[in-house]
Amino acid sequence: MEEYYLYTFESTHGAIAAHQLLQGSMRAVIMPVLREINASCGISVRVPAEDYEKSRQIMEEGMPGEFSLYHIDGREITCLVREAAE
Repeated sequence: MEEYYLYTFESTHGAIAAHQLLQGSMRAVIMPVLREINASCGISVRVPAEDYEKSRQIMEEGMPGEFSLYHIDGREITCLVREAAE
């Protein structure tokens, strides 16, 4: 089963900003939010498991808005950070 991390946002603007922030340092991909995750914005940013630490540091230092973060391991979804508005 595949393992990765998924960042979700309140707005499409947040998802696009995060993608631009991360894509220079890793393989960040925009994808639809998984239906098991309730998010206000329909798109999310996916990063490989091996880039988790680096992505978290970049997001916490450079992302101007709030985000939620999920660990996806096969069919198991674990919320690591949940923004206040979700």
